[in-house]
Amino acid sequence: MKPASRGSGRRLVIEADGGSRGNPGVAGYGALVRDPSTGSVLVELAEPLGQASNNVAEYSGLLAGLRAVLDLDPGADVRVKMDSKLVVEQMSGRWKIKHEDMRRLALEARDLCAEISDAGGSVDFEWIPREKNKDADALSNDAMDGRSVHRILTAPDASGAGADQGAAPAPPAVTTADAASPGSGRPLRLLLVQAPLDADAAPRIVAAVRRLVTSAAVVGADDAVSARLATDLAEALDTDAATSSDWSGQAPGEGADATVQTAYHSLVAAGGTVVAVTSRRGVLSVLSDVLATPAERFWALATAPGSLTAVEVWEDGSASVAFTNRTAHLA
Repeated sequence: MKPASRGSGRRLVIEADGGSRGNPGVAGYGALVRDPSTGSVLVELAEPLGQASNNVAEYSGLLAGLRAVLDLDPGADVRVKMDSKLVVEQMSGRWKIKHEDMRRLALEARDLCAEISDAGGSVDFEWIPREKNKDADALSNDAMDGRSVHRILTAPDASGAGADQGAAPAPPAVTTADAASPGSGRPLRLLLVQAPLDADAAPRIVAAVRRLVTSAAVVGADDAVSARLATDLAEALDTDAATSSDWSGQAPGEGADATVQTAYHSLVAAGGTVVAVTSRRGVLSVLSDVLATPAERFWALATAPGSLTAVEVWEDGSASVAFTNRTAHLA
């Protein structure tokens, strides 16, 4: 029997909300992660959802909060506070889930809760009145106004205090730098998928990507493994895959691949949500562009075959690395 993982002992609170002007109508979610011992906010998130219902927006806020916790400290003990009685009761197992959209979102949320539990953490849910959920409500209104928010206000605790020394390290804190190209006024959310060594890992990669994005364009390198994975991802996201040598990361020379960086700049100019399947050199070429990595440090960041890395570029051209080398789905 596999021994149970020990959690970090850290406590975190998720406050989440969502709304729809019309129900269904223009929708968006807001979520934040708070340190209950200090009251400080660690992460703030908001994202427009297009046309959706209140319930879909509220569940989307929950999913965003859980993903943020997984980035901060997957072994934490988490209290989710929401003013949606429906979401709290359904996630607590006291109410049945009859609507198909709600069932799908609840399953995604339970998968994320299971990842936290597998890391030694825990998740419980508490209903709170709307007047005690004002911060998340304000973020959801930002989203319904068409604004995306991704603020890392306090880096994760790097001291290791209270953490089990045998636990896996938390993902890197977000680093922000000026992007090489100005944004188009439409933010870019880019999920980089490092091509696996063979096709056997594809189903797990597809499932992990689906937990992070529900709708995206898909691009990728044109080698057999990358193109097949890009096609599988596109089918899962109900879109088409565009594959080319631009994302192969095999241009002549050492260090950053200028062809990949040019392809990345094209995505920045267009904005939107994109999944890109590329090589290790391709992933590092994008990261070196965002972080202005010196040439002699190009290969210093570890990334594994099949891993996930996320980059976000905002309207003013500033960019953030949300996480790198996420590999839990491959275990």
